[in-house]
Amino acid sequence: MREARHDVAIVGAGVGGAALALALASRYPVSVLLLERQPGPGNLNRGDSLLPATTGLLSGWGVSPRLRAAGARPLDRMEVHDARAGLLFAAPLPSPEHAPYLVLPHPQRERTRGEAALATGRVEVRYRRHATGLVEEGGRVTGIDLQHGRKSERVLARLVVGADGSSSVVRGALGIPLPRRSYRHAYYGLDVERPADYAPAMRIELTRAGGVLVVPSPDPSRVGLGVLVHPQEHDVYRSGSLQAKLDAIRRRSPFLEGCTNPGPAPHLYRLSCAHAPRYVAAGAVLLGDAVHVVDPTGGQGMTLAVEDAAALARHSGPALAGGDLDRALAAYERERRPKNAFAIAASGFMSRVYAWPGPGGDRIRRLVFEVADTGVGRRIHRYLWMRMAGRCEGAA
Repeated sequence: MREARHDVAIVGAGVGGAALALALASRYPVSVLLLERQPGPGNLNRGDSLLPATTGLLSGWGVSPRLRAAGARPLDRMEVHDARAGLLFAAPLPSPEHAPYLVLPHPQRERTRGEAALATGRVEVRYRRHATGLVEEGGRVTGIDLQHGRKSERVLARLVVGADGSSSVVRGALGIPLPRRSYRHAYYGLDVERPADYAPAMRIELTRAGGVLVVPSPDPSRVGLGVLVHPQEHDVYRSGSLQAKLDAIRRRSPFLEGCTNPGPAPHLYRLSCAHAPRYVAAGAVLLGDAVHVVDPTGGQGMTLAVEDAAALARHSGPALAGGDLDRALAAYERERRPKNAFAIAASGFMSRVYAWPGPGGDRIRRLVFEVADTGVGRRIHRYLWMRMAGRCEGAA
């Protein structure tokens, strides 16, 4: 075999790829190459939330000061309002020590992770690299073929990682399927001027037309909205004018009447879920959206990718220093696949409850939060929150 030029080559420098590079380089003496098809960091617009499960890991990798410097804002309270009945439920959002719930726009989050990885001195990033295929020797993946403009290049590595999203080139080359199941409802994300009576909190506004999630923005004069869109409204939110979309949102609740001055790049997201049958093949490995797509209702997409990265680094880091790499990759898959399966199922259940149409769904949602506003309900809420958002696993 030809000598590898890098210990690890990661296709995709987004959430999972950058987290893996950072996790490896901050703990192990390995050289890591990040390959990204975009022209630079922060070119995608995703959700703004950093759940405690994520911030705990990032803190262990030394990223917390960079997040604060980038303007991350803590969020420690949840409120559920009904458009007609008013406040139904309010509770703190507990978090483990040093692991707050933070809000920071995705482009800034991606930049902070990339900068922290580069600061280790063990990570190199190459942008505008399109993976075109895998290099194999003796039935084992040993590198990646790339296209850079009109030029072709080949990168060799001891471990090749696919962190290149739900349309992963690496997964396709490995022959691993990712069967999808689509939801009928969709999600419309945008940011608007802050309503006058909004207090910083994760606020869920329940309406008969569909729920709306409201979260603070790093800019104190604005908030982010996540609008549930039923099938009969897809045309309005997909191709209607921006004014028509704003009007549809304002009609849902008196609280939303103050939503004005939308920011750039609002987007309609069609929702689906998917889970690959395996994460490892021919000595290469996958993580994040390359192997699982999760409904955003539980806020788990980025969290699962970062947790994948932490687990893969913990298993593969020592093996790259002289252990059994295949055994380490198998242990990573055994650890992460059942946990990801649980999160996908739980997020899908939550999504279906929030999207249940008609008066029946409206009554069910109100009843759920009325029960939550009891002593037993609050204990259940705390348990579920810590299970879904507050778990913190070892970073090394």
